[in-house]
Amino acid sequence: MMKRYAICLLLLLTALSLSAQPNRSAVTDSVIRNVVSHLLPGNNRLLCPLPYYDCLHYDRTGLHFPAGREAQDGFYEKLDSLLLFHSRNVSVWHVGGSHVQADFFSHRMRSNLTDMQPGNIAVRGILFPFGMANTNWNHNYRMEYTGTWTTGRNIQRDAAFDFGISGIAASTTDTLASLTLVLNVGMTPTWSFSRLRVMGYASSGVVRPFAVEEREGLRDTLFACPDTLHGGWVLPFETLRDSTTVFFRLPQGETFTLTGLIPENDLTGISYYSSGINGAAVPTWLRCSCLPRDLGLVRPDLVVFAIGVNDAAVPYGDFNAEAFKNGYRRLIRMVENVSPGCAYIFITNNDTYRRESRRVKRANRNAPLVQKAFYELAEEFGGAVWDVFDFMGGLDSSPRWRDAGLMTTDLIHFTRTGYELLGDLLYNALIDDYMAR
Repeated sequence: MMKRYAICLLLLLTALSLSAQPNRSAVTDSVIRNVVSHLLPGNNRLLCPLPYYDCLHYDRTGLHFPAGREAQDGFYEKLDSLLLFHSRNVSVWHVGGSHVQADFFSHRMRSNLTDMQPGNIAVRGILFPFGMANTNWNHNYRMEYTGTWTTGRNIQRDAAFDFGISGIAASTTDTLASLTLVLNVGMTPTWSFSRLRVMGYASSGVVRPFAVEEREGLRDTLFACPDTLHGGWVLPFETLRDSTTVFFRLPQGETFTLTGLIPENDLTGISYYSSGINGAAVPTWLRCSCLPRDLGLVRPDLVVFAIGVNDAAVPYGDFNAEAFKNGYRRLIRMVENVSPGCAYIFITNNDTYRRESRRVKRANRNAPLVQKAFYELAEEFGGAVWDVFDFMGGLDSSPRWRDAGLMTTDLIHFTRTGYELLGDLLYNALIDDYMAR
């Protein structure tokens, strides 16, 4: 407690020095208001208000550190630099399966973090036209396309694609192919970009994305520049925008393969990247040959690992905890290669049901084994555990969450309300821990 008040006093002194500066900015005023909020016990305005559900153990929703928190505190120091001095960017990568592809959970985290104070919005993250693959996504952005495309996902062992950080790809030989991105669709906060990173590869160097701009009644063609370090192309614009259409110089017989879009900018704030594919497990992500290279674009300061539900969807006794942990070790080595000292939050599996016979579904008894494996990984890598399995109520708690309107009838996935509640809970757990240092 004394440490918390010492930190608050330091923050207050910082805020007072900022407030004494002439011509202080709106961001500075926001910092001062936040510092005052921190000094008011039980009135931290950074936290999200939460509805009450009797199926949720609110006292168990915090972060757990089995051994050491040096990396997490290092992440908080970076957050301090952003919130108090706006002197650096903070990057988060949230990766998983269907819980992340839906993007209700991850987008709630993205929105909460960027709403902490004005001016925190940086890069929106990795986008893809999921409609090409006839699969779901969060419709807070719109992506339309023309032409004929062939798609594949990293869950397909025989897919003929070099997958990257998005875990999904689409190829075309159609000379009339195009992509239209509208970044903000009825949601706040709003994002913008001054360049568009087109991730992917082509059959030859003659293939090139481009955009057509209207300037003073004249049409100007903007060709994307190849990125020889990270692959793909970068399409620059003169001003910030939230939409564009990408065409392709694609001669007959050539092929273009898309693995994602990142609408980039040079703004200082929080960039929240999310990667989720329905059905993805740890080996699924290890099959993404371009993932190590793509992580160099993200350079995460914090990784939120949420892979495990599909790994555990096997008969009781068949889950191999050592193979599971070894797979995670390989993923973490990829992260460490681009972001040494990165902080990690391991999200345990939620209570799920699996079919044991044609007529019988029961709670998956592998969940406690995965929970134990995550605590061991967190101990090994100095990470945190966010124990969803515990605060849900443990084994066989899913029916109560379904009855509360928080889970779907499959007793695996959450409803949109449930996912957004998880986003608020994880955000609050992070902020509570941040302020309790």
